Amino acid sequence: MRLKEENACKNEGEKENGGHVRLKEENGFENEVEKDNERVTSQSLYSTMISGAYQQQKLVVGYALTSKKVKSFLQPKLEGLARKKGIIFVAIDHHRPLSDQGPFDIVLHKLTGKEWCQILEDYGQTHPEVTVLDPPDAIQHVHNRQSMLQDVADLNLSDKHGKVGVPRQLVIKKDPSSIPDAVTRAGLMLPLVAKPLVVDGSAKSHELSLAYDQLSLSLLEPPLVLQEFVNHGGVLFKVYIVGEAIKVVRRFSLPDVNKRELLNNAGVFQFPRVSSAAASADDADLDPCIAELPPRPLLEKLARELRRRLGLHLFNIDMIREHGTRDRFYVIDINYFPGYGKMPGYEHIFTDFLLDLVQSKHKRHPPNNS
Repeated sequence: MRLKEENACKNEGEKENGGHVRLKEENGFENEVEKDNERVTSQSLYSTMISGAYQQQKLVVGYALTSKKVKSFLQPKLEGLARKKGIIFVAIDHHRPLSDQGPFDIVLHKLTGKEWCQILEDYGQTHPEVTVLDPPDAIQHVHNRQSMLQDVADLNLSDKHGKVGVPRQLVIKKDPSSIPDAVTRAGLMLPLVAKPLVVDGSAKSHELSLAYDQLSLSLLEPPLVLQEFVNHGGVLFKVYIVGEAIKVVRRFSLPDVNKRELLNNAGVFQFPRVSSAAASADDADLDPCIAELPPRPLLEKLARELRRRLGLHLFNIDMIREHGTRDRFYVIDINYFPGYGKMPGYEHIFTDFLLDLVQSKHKRHPPNNS
């Protein structure tokens, strides 16, 4: 890896702090965040054609989020920019029927439970003009680690820019004592990363363990997913996706495990969530071979295909590069509606996304005012 490649990588990262990249093939919207001040006037109120004239309207986003999510996502910088662009965020009252509230242009949510999913499903049927972000059934697909990576595996993405796959994995639903034999039959190689099978938004569902030896596997607590650990230089790429926009940041991850460590260590080592904002690696002095971001065309193709297959607008991908390679990548996790508040420039990306979403829907389904 040449030094100038690292400099180019850093320059790309610096540019991203103020901007974002769109998938140009589908809509071709401008991606220059520095133009936001110029665009506020034209985008502050989205327009719909009524009787040959434009009528200015506010864009109303009803949100149903946990108190923790409200605090991390609805930051003053987001709400302030949204107001300038004519976007209003309105809290949904859980004690009142959803159909009695609004009217909304968009319902933004990250709540769990069968009752809430049914409420949204019923609401979507009676209010087809409202965009629900995102459909509950699509979200459920990525709440299970057995199914969340299947679409990546089925995609089998490989082109001149690189190859994207998933680590070999095994699902264990019960009986810890059966794990060693199950691992042997599956032919998985140690060490193994153990993750809870269900992702429910809790901190515990994002914890992971690293098992070094066969006997210790029986100490794990099912239901869980076992993934082969892939050495990746201790850095992962968190790929944020907001509609057609992509933003990539580096995060510190688990360190590599060499053969001597594998022989000299035994047991199961537990780790908290390893890709938090506090563990940002964007400003660290890293080996250029490790720090280089995945190729943009590869990410664009992956994001576009996963958006289509998953049916989601809001998610992120945890991605690693196999150490010692330049173009071999693995997706190890997918998260719905991740911590966008940790993403540099998220307020610009998200407000543009909301405006584009509604404008695009009006173009496809113009209002009938006859």
